[in-house]
Formats: sequence, C-alpha cells, structure tokens
Amino acid sequence: NTPDEYVEFSFCFAMPKNKNAIFNIAADSNYVLTVNGQIAAFGQYADYPDYKVYDSVNISKYLQEDNQVSLLVWYYGIDTQTYIKDNAGVIFEVKSDGDILVQSNENIDCRICNLYENHRNKLITVQLGQSFKYYGNRTAEGKFTKAVVVEKSKNLYPRPNEKLVVGERQPISIIDYGTSYLIDLGVETVGFIDLDFDSEDEQEILVSYGEYLFNNQVRRIINNAMDYSVEYVAKKGENKYCNYFRRIAGRYLQVYYKKPINIRYIGVRSVDYPINIKPNFLKDETRRKIYDTSLRTLRACMHEHFEDCPWREQCLYAFDSRNQMLCGYYAFEGGNYEYARSNLLLMSKDWRGDGLLSICYPCGADLTIPSFSLHYITSVKEYIKYSKDVSLFYEVESKIDEILSTFISNLEDGLMPTFEGINHWNFYDWSPYSE
Repeated sequence: NTPDEYVEFSFCFAMPKNKNAIFNIAADSNYVLTVNGQIAAFGQYADYPDYKVYDSVNISKYLQEDNQVSLLVWYYGIDTQTYIKDNAGVIFEVKSDGDILVQSNENIDCRICNLYENHRNKLITVQLGQSFKYYGNRTAEGKFTKAVVVEKSKNLYPRPNEKLVVGERQPISIIDYGTSYLIDLGVETVGFIDLDFDSEDEQEILVSYGEYLFNNQVRRIINNAMDYSVEYVAKKGENKYCNYFRRIAGRYLQVYYKKPINIRYIGVRSVDYPINIKPNFLKDETRRKIYDTSLRTLRACMHEHFEDCPWREQCLYAFDSRNQMLCGYYAFEGGNYEYARSNLLLMSKDWRGDGLLSICYPCGADLTIPSFSLHYITSVKEYIKYSKDVSLFYEVESKIDEILSTFISNLEDGLMPTFEGINHWNFYDWSPYSE
C-alpha cells in the first residue's frame, strides 16, 4: 500500500490450438497487460472501492502453444479528484470454454518494477494525480517472490462501456532550440506519449506538454502547483517507449536534453472511445467547421467517462457531462446511449454523507457543488427521454431520492439557502438565458 508503486506479475500457461481465451481483470489502480511481448490490454475503468469494475479481454489473437504473460500494475495510493484511495491489489483469471486456466493467487510470481521510479509521488495536478519517470537505460531485474493475497471488495461488476482504442502515429513538426526541441502535434491531441529516438549518450530527458505556448515555450509549471511534465532516462543508442498508463493532452511537447538526440518520432498517440459519428450535412462552410471543431472537442473529452477537459483535470462533472450527453444524442450513431448510461450509473455510486454528490466522480476530495446534484437528476430525466431506457431510473432511484430529500429538508420559507462549510462550493449560473 505504498503510493506510486509499480509491480510486475508474471506467469506462463499452455494453450491448445484453435482455442479462445478471455482475460478477466480488475486492478487498483491501473494496469497494462502484455501477452507474448504484445500489448493486449490497458486501462482500469474509473470506479469505487465497493463498485469495482472488471474488464473481459479476448486475448486469443496473441496466444501461442506456450504463453508468457506480464501484468504491470500501477498503484496510485493517494486521493485525487479522479481516484479514491483504497488498498493495492489486482484480481484476474484466464478462461477458455468456461475452464479457468490461470487465476490470481499466492502462486503467481511478482516483483517491484525497477523500470519506473517507485514511491516518487510527483503530481501533475491535484485532479489528475502522479506523473512518472521511466528508466530506458535499465533492464527489468529483481528477484520474483510469490504474490500475497489481500482483502479487497468482492463486489465486481462488468465494464459498462467499451475499451479505449489507441491510434496510429500522426505527423509532427519539430523546431530545434539548441537545448530543447519544440514539437507541434498540429492539433490538440489526447493520448499516450510515444518516444522513438537515438541518444548520443545516457541522459535524462524531460518532456513537458501543454495546449499553448508562452514565449515560444510550453508552460510547464503553473502557479507552483501544476507540473505538466514526464521524465525518461535514455540509454546510449536506440530508445523506444510508449506509456500506456498516463493520458496526457495538448498541442505541443517540449523535449529538454543535455546531449544530442536524433528524433525518429516523439509525439502523442491518440486514445479514443470507439464511436460512430453521424455525417455532417451542413452546407455552410463556416458552420460546418464550427460543428466539426465542437465534435472533435467532445470526442477529446470522452474516455472511461466524460471529462471536463483532457489536459488539466480529466474529471467527470454532473453539469459538464449533461451538456456532453445532450450533444452526443444528436452527434453519434445510436445516440451514444450506452456510454451516457455508464456515466450516470457511475455518478450514482458516489456517497458523501451529506446527501449531495461529490464535485466529480470518482473523487477522493471532500468537495461538492450542491447545484450539480440537481443537474444530475435532469440528466437522468433527459437520458430516459432520448433513449426510452427506463431501467436506469430503478438503478439510480435511491440516489435521486437522497438528493431530493437533502434539498427539501434544507428549504427555508420556500427558498434554498446556500450550503455552509468550505467543502460546499455554492456555484450557480444566473443569467437571462439560463433555464
């Protein structure tokens, strides 16, 4: 349970030919699955300690007769506005035709992963959590020991929406400033940092990222509270690395080096939620561009759940997501109902003790915007209106009752006074055009 720790689990198994296999997994806090040297799955769904979501991944296309599996788990271990602290752990099984071939138990080998700097706890933002430092100049080493069985929640639920998809490398522009390279991705890009370069010697590389430039520099440190950077220790010669844990976002990267490097590619591989987009039939060019830009913005804020912004927070808010859902009902084939439903269900799992919803979900901070709890109810109503799926109401009914009871009991002379306490952010929109 030491925060910011990377642990590798390793095992082998034999697989008869022409057999399919499913890998079921839930991790605290995040995972990357490698089968026979190929990335087979990544990305734990955002969840709660008592609402633990597992992935079911078909790994058949990666299998051979004899198979080597490596499972790398990153434990965050600190409360943020995108994660609630719980005990470290992972549970998994490999199944084929109903038979369990391998399962997590005390016979699985594990070790601390020395390729990452452990227990560092360098924050990007208080919303996002930790950054990372990877040692490309090391080889994986360290004695394997047997895993230890830990007590964790037994409430496991299947993932309610689709897994994310990694895109291909996109063109980049590079400007050499002598001690750093400025890399222009061309457009705002959300995804995994991808490094492919040669280094003249062993050295530390720092990569900062952002959405805009200040004096031709990516603004890395903001208000002495945010640090938009990751680190990589290069070996002499060829270096190739892609991080499948931490999504970053922006248009620009700044790569700082001490000794010359030859870049084949340094960029961000987009990570997207798979969705089909309805055609844009707008004839006016300006309106079409506005629509396409808006749609691209919406997609950049869709991963495990809706996000208020892909760069600074990646947080799910009740009010922000209400607008995103409404746009998605029109912009995406099939109305994007499954995805919207998963967001609303996730919000219902939140619990504060004061009858209100937290500021975002899942959230380890004691903070709420009271009015957003009412917008949640509006979102549920609108989802049912558009999708005709009444079943969601019965799954979240108790949460709606709790919210309404809280507001009704707080009424004074038919008016709603502001909620007291620094953990209540009384944020309301008053304008002639607000509904």
